[in-house]
Amino acid sequence: MTNNGADFMTMMMNDNIGVNTADGIQYAVEITLGGQNFTVILDTGSTDLWVDARGRDVQLTNTTSIEATEVYGQGQTSGNIAFADLKIGEYAISSQVFLNATQVSSMPPGVQGILGMAFDNAQIFATLQMAWGPDAAAKLGHSPITNLFAMNESLPNNFDIQLGRPSGLGEVNTGTFVISGHASGYEDVAQAPKLPRVRPEHWSLLLDEMRINDERFTFAKSSVPGVPEGKVVAVLDTGFSLPPLPKDAVDAIYSQIDGATFYNSSLVTAWVIPCNSSVELSFVFGGREFMVHPLDLTLPQAVPIVENGSEKNVTVCFATYQYLTLDPAGGFGGFDLILGDAFLRSVYASFDYGDFNPTNHTNGLPFVQLVSTVDPHTAMNEFFEDRSALLAQLPPTIEPSVFAKATLAPSLLAQANASNPSTSGSGSVSGALAGDEEDSGSQWMGLSKTWGIVAVVLLAANLLVGLVLVGITLTMCVRGMKGKSRAVGQSYAPVRLKEAAADDDAEGGALNRYSD
Repeated sequence: MTNNGADFMTMMMNDNIGVNTADGIQYAVEITLGGQNFTVILDTGSTDLWVDARGRDVQLTNTTSIEATEVYGQGQTSGNIAFADLKIGEYAISSQVFLNATQVSSMPPGVQGILGMAFDNAQIFATLQMAWGPDAAAKLGHSPITNLFAMNESLPNNFDIQLGRPSGLGEVNTGTFVISGHASGYEDVAQAPKLPRVRPEHWSLLLDEMRINDERFTFAKSSVPGVPEGKVVAVLDTGFSLPPLPKDAVDAIYSQIDGATFYNSSLVTAWVIPCNSSVELSFVFGGREFMVHPLDLTLPQAVPIVENGSEKNVTVCFATYQYLTLDPAGGFGGFDLILGDAFLRSVYASFDYGDFNPTNHTNGLPFVQLVSTVDPHTAMNEFFEDRSALLAQLPPTIEPSVFAKATLAPSLLAQANASNPSTSGSGSVSGALAGDEEDSGSQWMGLSKTWGIVAVVLLAANLLVGLVLVGITLTMCVRGMKGKSRAVGQSYAPVRLKEAAADDDAEGGALNRYSD
């Protein structure tokens, strides 16, 4: 087969491409592939591009009979490797390699594909290398962002992301996604400390510390060799809505909240928090403290329960930071925690490849620069104001201790039990509960438990008349201000995720990745 490789054309302006969400669970961008428009998840935790093009007239520039499978913590997709012209915003890439999905299992509803924004160490490249050799893979197997930068060396090798919060129930929020530049008003991100990538697989950074109510939390020794004492490795991943942290860290956060209860059922394993309570949480990178907005510590959801023999809708607030249960011994190493959307909504992040370019074997060091978007002096007032406004639109709240003893409605359980993890399709609620077994007493493994919360959201939304998937409200935060605010009561809100995959490398070994 012949292929001219990838080149691109850029227009004169660097406008915001935009990243949209209506629920805070999925953050999506619009792309055009082979003349067809697709809405795909923007994912800094994985590399490859795949789309579900079944029934669409995608104009391919080339195709192959090579089959590949992308496996995520929640769902997987399989198909043939193909090539088509790709457009992302103002940038066009000719004959971009992608996975042309013919089977999509257990993906979130409405997902048409995933646009990976990490590094070229994933399934498509490895599969082409096994099939055609390293030279062909190096010419044809690179990700969209690698191809885009490689073919025009005059472009700055960065992309910037700021995830927005939904401003109301079902309302679409457009955040920032800029390639080769910085969004207007955020140019000062270029002056922020350069936080170097510490592992080649992900956008992984050294985390100096985590603070709860202005008190430092002490992590256990990092599982990553060579990490300085007292520091851990954190991955920045837009594909996770609910960040997984070590169990002790999660417990330390939510145990600070009066009335918080740990809830364990066949559908959900998570802390449940009084909806009008919050705690101050921050992370320190490069000596700078980044406060997590209180709205991003809890996730209010309407859930049907049984009370006095009849079903009743109640509002429950789940913790957004979840237990990390990926086993390094199983190949899921290279990091200690993952900071997903519930952290990334509080920062403007610039992901910069620096001089790193796998197409010409340039071994520069990629780095990330962060600017806070949270004003610590007003964030707590914003939380109380916006949370009260949201709760006024939902069923009555229920105390965590009462909810922990309540019986979930049969309608909710029936729909969950009817879920079929092997269901193929573009995504449905029935696939949202898929996951690997952790032990005989647990339905999901690791981050799949996190997805269990999202599953409850989706199931409950379908069952409750007049309710849609809850979007967390928020007033505009003051950009770039950072500091310490006084300790206040207790916790806050967010959304989605994805876990790990075991892929084959060129030598036939396991290329293990948690793969968001």
